[in-house]
Amino acid sequence: MHYQQIRAFHLVAREGSVGRAAEIMGLSQPTVSQHLKGLEGRYGLRLFEKRGRGLALTETGRELANVTDRLMEQVDAIENILTLRPKSAAGRLRVVSDSPPIAVRIVRHLLNEHPDIDVSIRKASVDDAVEALMALRADVGVVVEPLVGTSLEILPFGIERLFACFPAGSGLVRNSVFPLELVSEQTIILREKQSRTRALIERAMGSNDLVPGRVIEIEGAEVVREAVANGLGISFFSESECPPDPRLGYAPVKARRGKTSFVEYVLLRRDRRHVPEIKAFSTAAQILRHGAEAVAKRD
Repeated sequence: MHYQQIRAFHLVAREGSVGRAAEIMGLSQPTVSQHLKGLEGRYGLRLFEKRGRGLALTETGRELANVTDRLMEQVDAIENILTLRPKSAAGRLRVVSDSPPIAVRIVRHLLNEHPDIDVSIRKASVDDAVEALMALRADVGVVVEPLVGTSLEILPFGIERLFACFPAGSGLVRNSVFPLELVSEQTIILREKQSRTRALIERAMGSNDLVPGRVIEIEGAEVVREAVANGLGISFFSESECPPDPRLGYAPVKARRGKTSFVEYVLLRRDRRHVPEIKAFSTAAQILRHGAEAVAKRD
């Protein structure tokens, strides 16, 4: 009996799929299948049977799964002991994010507690961030609503509201909110098609059957803000992308239907969650999240 065979069995039993187990283990599907066949062949037992497109445990398989669940808990405990360092985290941490301002907030808190960590932050789309984590080109990600496999741990961080951005001299400055139906009277400046902000505002307009008066497409948040300041139109940003600027005004978007906010998540590989620098980052994110929730409750 080999550990890799037991781990392959445990993951296939948990995920119900050789493909997902292979993704978590970082192996090919044929290799995982060979591990299962080796385990079954060694003892002359069937542990799985096909059911539809997936696999189901046999009675013997269910008995074994109950034991391997407990075994893997002990393996995790062993890994915790072996990966904990007696000193503060002080290595390298590579952060990828489609929300750099959010990532910066977490990193600032992280460095207050662990000043010796060497941090880099790179802007990336959600898909690029996930790919970088899987390929070990990054250690943690901060992204909006990712669709990823079970090999990544997804930790909710917080909610960001969508804000309208308009020239400071506009009559819109007098409003405490921006009613979305006003887009039909406005020239709207949209970001590049890959922008998560653009995707959200387009979905919101679609949900409310709204068509803007005119659309201008400009790439890059900084250039869009400059265009708004120069009177080309109005635009939309997440709350963290609204820096103070005397030429601009901001107001949260209010819509009758649909979402006008983002959910931000911290991503990390399950098999690397105990690396000290990664663990320190996720802890910093959780502290900030709980602090924000406490303030919201007081308000």
